[in-house]
Amino acid sequence: MFLAAMMSGASAWSAEGLKLVAVPSDSERFSDVDVLNKYQALAKYLGSQLKVPVDFSPVASPFIAAKRASRGEYDMIIAPAHTIASVLKAGFNPLCKEGGTVETIFVAGQNSKWGGIKEANGAKLGLPPFESLQASLARGELNSKAVETKKHFKEARYFRSQEAQLFALEINSMDIVAVDSAMAEKWLKLHPGKIIQRTAEAPKMAFAVNTKKISPDQEKVIESALLKYAEVETHAWKKISFSPTKREEFVSIASMLNTTPKELAGVHVIEAKQASDLIAKGVLVVDVRNEAEYLEGHVKGALQIPYHEVSAKEVGFDASEDKFDLSKLPHDKNTAMLLYCDGTHCWKSYKSALMAVRDGYKNIYWFRGGFPEWKAAGYPIDTGKTK
Repeated sequence: MFLAAMMSGASAWSAEGLKLVAVPSDSERFSDVDVLNKYQALAKYLGSQLKVPVDFSPVASPFIAAKRASRGEYDMIIAPAHTIASVLKAGFNPLCKEGGTVETIFVAGQNSKWGGIKEANGAKLGLPPFESLQASLARGELNSKAVETKKHFKEARYFRSQEAQLFALEINSMDIVAVDSAMAEKWLKLHPGKIIQRTAEAPKMAFAVNTKKISPDQEKVIESALLKYAEVETHAWKKISFSPTKREEFVSIASMLNTTPKELAGVHVIEAKQASDLIAKGVLVVDVRNEAEYLEGHVKGALQIPYHEVSAKEVGFDASEDKFDLSKLPHDKNTAMLLYCDGTHCWKSYKSALMAVRDGYKNIYWFRGGFPEWKAAGYPIDTGKTK
């Protein structure tokens, strides 16, 4: 009963305490008592260092934990890298990482002729459990290659375990599988096959604090305590060895996992210098971010036409779920237009550019790096409404 209550995320607040949520790594399960004990020991240790009770809640689902953390239900979180990256905007600050790095490898049969996932049109793809870090890395790689999974592959299926994926590859029920690099390399020593694609690396796990609830002084105590935890805690089953990290590392991970494709058919993909040159020639600039973002700062002279996004951040998004007022664009479909939003991880400009092309516009420039790249390059910006 205790475990069931904890797994459901039942409230564990105390009047004076802090709340730590733990999400297991891809290789851990809370049904393993040693895994539970490991995180309970960490909570107890942090409580002793902070001089306040630290209540521990295990949540098996990364998505549920991220949603609750974003609502402010937790003071601290230890979770896989993609979960930590998803709560940065909610005010969480990563202090330490743990468990080394991981990457996802796409493995195909030995006789396959594919040199990469882009070439594997019509193949059957086996993916890791949907909420796992490995699956997030795989989806990020597919998006970066402008691969529309549902159309590109004959079948794309999420498995319950990576062992099942590799078995499916072995018996030829899947043509390609995306699995943890260590697991893939171990499997390849015993079975015929080849690596056709690798993702970027990411930390396996990380620890972050809610800066809206944890003071700067508490942050310092927590970070110091985590960095010496492996030396203080002697029980082997409790071992967690932390190393320093910075927020920027997880900003990069968030961008990588949610990155937009580097190409878009029928559109000119440009960088800041090209954008500046086009603007100097009088090309219309459209900012598709929301009003608050636009008013805070935008490319000088940009017109705001917000893209209201509900659809998934993926190549095969459902445009019918979103709203973008194409009637506000020039009636002449030959008009040159430059569209941008909030960086390579922002899909609004990608989606609006694609919708404009589908509507018949023939001269669209997509400034993929958007406002962050423009600002970093030192080009002129405005605040408030464009006159």
